[in-house]
Amino acid sequence: MVAAARSREARALVTDAAEAQRTARTVLDAEQRLLTEIRGLADTHRRQSLDERLHQADLTRLRQAAGGRLRLGPLQAAGITTVGQLIARRHQLHQVPGIGRATVAQLEGAMETLAAEIEADTALRPDPDRRSPADTHLLRSLHRLLLVRRRVRPALGRAGELHDAIAGRIEAARRANSRWRSLFRGREGREADRAALAELEAALRSPRLEAARAKLQAAEAALAKEPTDQQLWRKYQADAASYLTLLAEATGRETGGRTGQLPSDTAARVDELRLDTSLLNSSLRGYQSFGARFMIAQRRVILGDEMGLGKTVETLAAMCHLAAQGERHFLVVCPPSLAGNWMHEIRRHCKLTPRLLYGGDVAKNTAAWRTQGGVGVTAYTALERLDLKGVQLAMVAFDEAHYIKNPTANRTRHSRRVIDHAERVALLTGTPLENRVEEFGVLTEHINPDVAREAAAASSPDAFRQAIAPAYLRRNQSDVLDELPARIETVQPVTLSADEAAAYRKAVWEGHFMTMRRATFGDPAGTSTKLDHVREIAGEALAEGHKVVVFSYFRDVLTAVAAALGDRAHGPLTGSTPPLQRQQVIDAFTASRRPAVLVSQIEVGGVGLNLQTASVVILIEPQWKPSTEEQAIARCHRMGQVRPVQVFRLIAEDTVDTSMRELVAGKAALFDEYARPSAAKEANAQAIDGGDGTRATAEKKIIEQERARLRESGDA
Repeated sequence: MVAAARSREARALVTDAAEAQRTARTVLDAEQRLLTEIRGLADTHRRQSLDERLHQADLTRLRQAAGGRLRLGPLQAAGITTVGQLIARRHQLHQVPGIGRATVAQLEGAMETLAAEIEADTALRPDPDRRSPADTHLLRSLHRLLLVRRRVRPALGRAGELHDAIAGRIEAARRANSRWRSLFRGREGREADRAALAELEAALRSPRLEAARAKLQAAEAALAKEPTDQQLWRKYQADAASYLTLLAEATGRETGGRTGQLPSDTAARVDELRLDTSLLNSSLRGYQSFGARFMIAQRRVILGDEMGLGKTVETLAAMCHLAAQGERHFLVVCPPSLAGNWMHEIRRHCKLTPRLLYGGDVAKNTAAWRTQGGVGVTAYTALERLDLKGVQLAMVAFDEAHYIKNPTANRTRHSRRVIDHAERVALLTGTPLENRVEEFGVLTEHINPDVAREAAAASSPDAFRQAIAPAYLRRNQSDVLDELPARIETVQPVTLSADEAAAYRKAVWEGHFMTMRRATFGDPAGTSTKLDHVREIAGEALAEGHKVVVFSYFRDVLTAVAAALGDRAHGPLTGSTPPLQRQQVIDAFTASRRPAVLVSQIEVGGVGLNLQTASVVILIEPQWKPSTEEQAIARCHRMGQVRPVQVFRLIAEDTVDTSMRELVAGKAALFDEYARPSAAKEANAQAIDGGDGTRATAEKKIIEQERARLRESGDA
């Protein structure tokens, strides 16, 4: 009886060990299996998409692919107008009058060229508006891979340990439990098998491997828990950036993101640095990894990536790497309106502890940060009171760093104190140049006076780019995000009503510039031509299932818009909205399962926030700086966006709107010339704010222009 019971226990132990080994093997193989599966699905998906686009292409694209040297007249006369029709009849082309062997060869070569062009331009991106079975299948595999990265990867070490502990003993344990298999083992062999059985039992019952097994079982259960198709698409739309990052990595369609003219030794130092992401919760794109390594290797830099490319996660990746090396204190300085967003992003992307060093609990939180470390988040306005004595700052990041472009401002001086105190500094701004080219030089001087002096002495734009390269890195969306949907801009002309035109003329003659800018919202009864356009655009977008963001500079305009849109409106967000409440409004808008509208002051919601669940942007009036409008649009048109973004600019005809739009276009051209290619030129540091220095001067100039126009039209 005792022997039989012991035999049953031994069989149960071996069965239990085999199941634990299977669980460990499943976890260990999960990532590679999913990567192989995703590559196969993506290749099939891309071939189908390429075939579809190629067949739909107009025949004239073949002439373009052939460099204009292709006769299409005979084909068009035969009723062939698309490439698909041509492919369908490719074996009968010799029967088409006017088509000979040479033309057939030209056509085949042009089709190969066109196919290559279309393939290079074909972005693989699950489409939430179509939700095809192929997209859903691919998305489900990506969801599983995301779970593997977040739930399984941390347990891989334990999985390997458990697997190896069992694999080395289980065969011997099976023999020890089988009378027939042990007959021919001899005495020493049987004793070795029984010892292996005892070792296997001891290993499985050890607290360490029992804990490892519990973690693996939890990870396996998470992988087995499948969301419904509807839940899956909601998860994708809420966190598309993570899914698309994994897709780019799995398919190898990833860019490293090195741009500019880095010296070879600097480039080698960045390339060779191995980034430790053990404290990071999110996967990085190739260009984001390069950006993080650039910050670490170069120590004091300007990261000027275009809005929407993920400067936040790049910065946190650099901080996580340093924390994994033993560093403890990090600091983020940002406008007050972005403090809540940074706290949210730190919790989301990494395992570092965020501590808010601004607001009501600043003393308590600062004490905890000083003693325990973590990422302190503070505002430019609070830097004067921040005590850094005894704190070794491993890295400090200044978000919206163009806030410290004025060397005489108090916040610039207080920021400079922190910069001088820190080991590493990253100035984060998608707009290093806003009003004057010389602002670029001010930011560079903050972090590296030697580079700033060398750049100032450069004799040509190329020399300047070479000088600035060690301290400045910028990537544009077109450089690194081939899957980003289109941005479709529409200028919506608005004709003033008779009452609005009269109110506008009155404002012009009285010289009230701000009243001129919002003349269409001057009716106390709430009637407004621009407001009618907002209702129409938003109503159509909501009916089609899109979320909308409406931006204006003026609070009274936003109040009127929110009232007109009723319960579908979230906000308005204004400069007086407390940061915590602001984040709550944005979270509610993002989480809303039905189409909704976020109403926001453009310099509040247009800076540093992630609104990629929205795909329609309405700009009620033009702004003074191109960066203000670009940042607002980039809240939606950014990494993680899965739909084309439609931008509607409401421009009142024959008003100040037209003059301001022309001014903005001039500023944008100068930014493209100096800041976009990772370089600036101090020698041409002329003012670009209206051409004569100040906003007040520009306002007076526009008023005079409008008065002259009214005189010409007969309104004296």
